[in-house]
Amino acid sequence: ADYVAILRHAAALHIDVIPEIEMPGHARAAVRAMEVRSRRLAQAGRPDAQRFRLNDPQDQSVYRSPQLYRDHLMDPGLASTYAFIDTVVRELAAMHREAGVPLRTLHVGADEAPNGAWERSPASLALMRQLKTSDTADLWDHFYGQVQQIAQRHGARLAGWEELGARKVKLRGQDKLIPNPRFIGQGFRLYVWNNTEGAEDLAHRLANAGYPIVLAPATRLYFDMAHNANPDEPGVNWAAYTDVDAVFSFIPFDDLRKTPTQPAPLPGLDGLTSFGQRQVLGLEGTLFSETVRTVERLDHQLMPRLLALAERAWAADPAWARERDAAKAARLHAQAWSVFANQLGKRVLPRLDADGVAGGPIHYRMAPPGLRVQDGRVLVNHPLPGFTLRYTTDDSEPTVASAVVTDSVVAARGRIRVAAFDRNGRAGRSSLAHNP
Repeated sequence: ADYVAILRHAAALHIDVIPEIEMPGHARAAVRAMEVRSRRLAQAGRPDAQRFRLNDPQDQSVYRSPQLYRDHLMDPGLASTYAFIDTVVRELAAMHREAGVPLRTLHVGADEAPNGAWERSPASLALMRQLKTSDTADLWDHFYGQVQQIAQRHGARLAGWEELGARKVKLRGQDKLIPNPRFIGQGFRLYVWNNTEGAEDLAHRLANAGYPIVLAPATRLYFDMAHNANPDEPGVNWAAYTDVDAVFSFIPFDDLRKTPTQPAPLPGLDGLTSFGQRQVLGLEGTLFSETVRTVERLDHQLMPRLLALAERAWAADPAWARERDAAKAARLHAQAWSVFANQLGKRVLPRLDADGVAGGPIHYRMAPPGLRVQDGRVLVNHPLPGFTLRYTTDDSEPTVASAVVTDSVVAARGRIRVAAFDRNGRAGRSSLAHNP
């Protein structure tokens, strides 16, 4: 009932909901639940108890997921795996029909299947003999060929992370992802997160090969990343630190690791061809929520980075992206950032303060002010204009009754603490400087 209500509400707002049912990895809840069910039915004497399993009880494969699990994978060698998937997709499609919103796209995850999976599963080894292969990568192709047929029967196409359309090969002894020729032209939509070292141009290579892609680079558009290295800043940092400027500076059709001060592409990387550009469906800002416990934290991680994403997704590429001279590119970028920051601080965020959303105010992130002690004074700045900066001199947290910083200078002595305040009196995190 909750899901049907979400679908109807989203449709009224012209939003498409794309459900994600992870397979074959990230499926531990399903794998363990069906294992328990199978054991319970076997104990009750049911002769068909094994038809519910998603894992081979004789599997001795050695693997570990990035989350340190060793029992989170569906087994592609079991007919019960496909029966389970068909049941889930059928029920999902029925909920979409009930809501009046047909299921058109099913996101299947497809990420983080670890090395070693299925190598000692009797069921998978039997399937490999049937397929006349010794490579478990061929199990991957078989699995998603079956899943594609299931989705098509229920009127849906497949989408997933880049691994859905990639094949893992060895290059000079190292794992490398290449476009998988098996599914080119099959309608698979790939959400490409991986632009980390060694995979900087993976999105470009997949698009150039003919896969429709959504750009979701972890170093730029993962909003669960912390804004910076301050230990008090919430978020993770395994890919990068991603502040508003990092999102604003992302150029979708250019090198994914390029910056305004490093305009030349990194050597040895493939760029997007004109054909590849036509395969780019859009951008995705991604927020994994396992560390997000409150609505306030959700707002903090999304806003105003989401506004910078909108600028990159819907505006033409800026002039600095076309400039090959590093100094000129840096100047053009600084000018464009100044315009964007002023619009954000003086027009957009004040409107959010005034209007909020249906559920209440938006608790967007206000960066801590920058402080520097110089010539007996504390110099103060903030990356966005329009906020009121207030300070105390006794290390206490500033309040709406605290003194206002004027002319970006605090002339007082002591432990100077400064915070930014929005138009409703909400404070951001404060900064401290000692001016003895």
